Amino acid sequence: MRRLLILLAMLAAPAQARTVTATVYDPWYAGRPDYCTGRAYQHWGISAAHPFLPCGTLVRVTHRGRSLVVPIRDRCDCNSIDLSAGAAYRLGVPLDGIARVGIEY
Repeated sequence: MRRLLILLAMLAAPAQARTVTATVYDPWYAGRPDYCTGRAYQHWGISAAHPFLPCGTLVRVTHRGRSLVVPIRDRCDCNSIDLSAGAAYRLGVPLDGIARVGIEY
């Protein structure tokens, strides 16, 4: 119950910047349907997965002075945000690692 209340409070809160850990989707997922739309995941497209943000939420991701708005199109069992390779490349996030990024939604 407490977790649900925290989640509702976070969704109702205005846009705010948070620093989180970003990972990159494994290429294995390319072509498989995503959770939100059922369309094939495009590895070099611009999208992201998040554990609780609603599908379609636009999130501004910032890394080392670069910024990109990405839509949430999938779910992940990560503690932060999972970026497509295309989004990670444009932000300068290592494709085979993790990075600290700022997110606003």
